[in-house]
Amino acid sequence: MEENKNLDKENKVEQDVLKEQTRTGEIRYRQDQRSRIRGGVLQFVSLSVLVVLISFLTATFVARRIHSDAFVIDDNSDFAQVLRKSLDNFESSFYDRTKIREVYANLSTSLVGVTNNPELFYEDAYDNVYTGVVMNVQGYILVPYGAVENEEETVYVRTDRDNDRIYQAEVIGRDVTIGVALIRVENIGLRPPKFSDSTTVRTAQSVIAMGNPFGESDRGTVTFGVISTVNKAFHTTTYDEREVKVYAIETDAILNHGNNGGVLVNMEGEVVGINSLRLTEGLQSGLGAAITSNEARSITRAFINTGEELLPFIGIFGDVITDIPDIGTGFYVQRIAPEGTADRAGLRPTDIILSIDGNPIETSTTLDDYIKTKKVGDVVKIRYQRVDEIIEVDATLYGTAVD
Repeated sequence: MEENKNLDKENKVEQDVLKEQTRTGEIRYRQDQRSRIRGGVLQFVSLSVLVVLISFLTATFVARRIHSDAFVIDDNSDFAQVLRKSLDNFESSFYDRTKIREVYANLSTSLVGVTNNPELFYEDAYDNVYTGVVMNVQGYILVPYGAVENEEETVYVRTDRDNDRIYQAEVIGRDVTIGVALIRVENIGLRPPKFSDSTTVRTAQSVIAMGNPFGESDRGTVTFGVISTVNKAFHTTTYDEREVKVYAIETDAILNHGNNGGVLVNMEGEVVGINSLRLTEGLQSGLGAAITSNEARSITRAFINTGEELLPFIGIFGDVITDIPDIGTGFYVQRIAPEGTADRAGLRPTDIILSIDGNPIETSTTLDDYIKTKKVGDVVKIRYQRVDEIIEVDATLYGTAVD
C-alpha cells in the first residue's frame, strides 16, 4: 500500500518536472521567435537604408557627371532659338486631323470654284474646274491660267456661301509665265484669307494644300505635307515661248486638279503659297509647286493697277555714287524689294552695282532705262562690288511690285 503511495508521488514529481520543462521550452521558443523577428526587421531596415544611401550617392555622381559633360546652349545662339521655337510650335505643327479640319473650315469660304462651263460644278470630274482664291474684299480672285486661256469663253464662279448661285466674272489680267490670271466678280461679298510673308517659310515646315473646285466645301480637296524646298527654280515659258525660270515653293503635299489654284497654308491657317499644277507638271516623285504668297499678292496688285502683262522690275532702291576708287561710278544699293530680281540674285544693301549686261552705270536712270528694254523672264548679267570683292551674277527679271 505504502509502495503504491510512493510510486504515485514519484509519478507526480516526474509529471511536474515535465510540465516545467514544457513551460520553459515554450518560453524559450517565444523568446527565440521574437528575437528572430526583431533581427529580421533590423536587417530589413539596415538593407533599406543602405539601398537608399547607395542610390543617393549614385544619382549625385551621375547628375554631376551629366552636368559636367552637358552641351551648353547659349540663349542667344541660333540653335537655342530654333530649339525653343521648335518646341513651342511642335504641338500645332504636328499632323493633327482636328486642326486640319478647323483650318479648312475657316478657309473654305475664301476659295471659290471656277470654270468655263457651269454645268461642271455639279459633276464629279476635276477636268476643267479650278479653284480660285479671293484676294481682297473688292471681289478680285486669283485663278489658274487655264481658266482664262481661251479669251472667247466666259468664266463662271461658284461660292461655298451661296452655291445655288453662279456668278459671271470679268477677266482683269493674265500672266502665262507664272501661270495665273486675275478675275473679278462684283458684289460677291467674300473676304480673303490671311496671307503670311512667304520669306518666313522654312524647309520641313508643315503645310496643308486646299482646293474647292466645285464651290462646295463638302466636296473640297485637302492634302497634308511639309515644305520640301523654299526657293526652287522651275523652268517655264513666256507668252512668246521663251524659256525662263520661276522660283516657287516645293512641297510633298499632293497637288492635283482638285486643289489646283487653291492655297498652301501653314498650321496657323495663313496662306504661304498658291498651288500651281502648271509648275508641278515638271516635277517627279509626287512633289508639287506653289507660287509664293508674296509673289501672288504682287501679281494681284500689278494686275489691278495695270491690267496688263507684268513689267520687269529689278527691285533695288538707292542712288548713284561717283567716287568709287579705281572704278568711278556705280549704283549704291540702300534697300532691296523682298523676292524681287535683285533679292533672288543674291544682292544685298551696301552692294554697289557697276554694270548690267556690260553697260556701265553712269546715271541714276541707267538701270531703269535698260530694264525697260527687257521682258519679264529675261536674264541679265549684273556686275557689282561687295566690300573689296567684284562679283558677277546672272539674274532672272521678275515682274513689277506695285505698292
